[in-house]
Amino acid sequence: MPARYLSPAFSDQDVSALRIATLVGVEAEIYNDIWSAVFGESLHPGVKLEEIALSEIYGVSRTVIRKVLVIMEQEGVVSLPHNRGAYVALPSPRDALELCEAVAATYTYIVGKLADQPQNITPAQREKLALHVAAEREVAELHTIRRLHMEHATLLALIYGNLVLAAQIERATSRLALALAAYQGVTGNVSSVEYTVALHRLIFEGRKEEAVQMISAGMERARKSMRFGPPDGSVNLKAILGKG
Repeated sequence: MPARYLSPAFSDQDVSALRIATLVGVEAEIYNDIWSAVFGESLHPGVKLEEIALSEIYGVSRTVIRKVLVIMEQEGVVSLPHNRGAYVALPSPRDALELCEAVAATYTYIVGKLADQPQNITPAQREKLALHVAAEREVAELHTIRRLHMEHATLLALIYGNLVLAAQIERATSRLALALAAYQGVTGNVSSVEYTVALHRLIFEGRKEEAVQMISAGMERARKSMRFGPPDGSVNLKAILGKG
């Protein structure tokens, strides 16, 4: 079963407070599989999730499938239009632009607070950040880098110590990742691991203004990289979820 987080920094992190609901067993498997397929970009924004096919893939009732999909809808990952089935959420162009603004505001606040008091970042927390950097160094695929950047924002919020902000930025960056997958070019506009390393250095050295500006500039690049156009078509769920 795919892990909910790619970054090893989350391996011993209690993230239960970030979840809308706690899932176990096959429900957790369904959730993690769909999450990984969506943010691994095997399931693209706007693609229909056939509930009958999902029921057959996992050998469970449609009620179980619907429970997981409702949770994912509340997180902004799935869309459940009335009497029209389930789809991978496709943020509108307006949503995409507003998500850039929301993520920038939350992210700069968190980074600013950390840079205000870098002495409060413990050695264990610095080690988690180092683990995350190591994970970023190992990947080259656009979707994997994008997913690790999502997780990095959540990690910084957890290190800051505000669980409400951590949950908010996780959901906002998840939705923004969907928008970028839908509207960004093939090569995308993704910052390198050097960007993450430089941001950590600014935080550790207490250079708040520079750290905040770095986030603001990065979010502005993401906003400008989007080109709005039509969504994609249908897919083979069994093959994508690795059950074929």
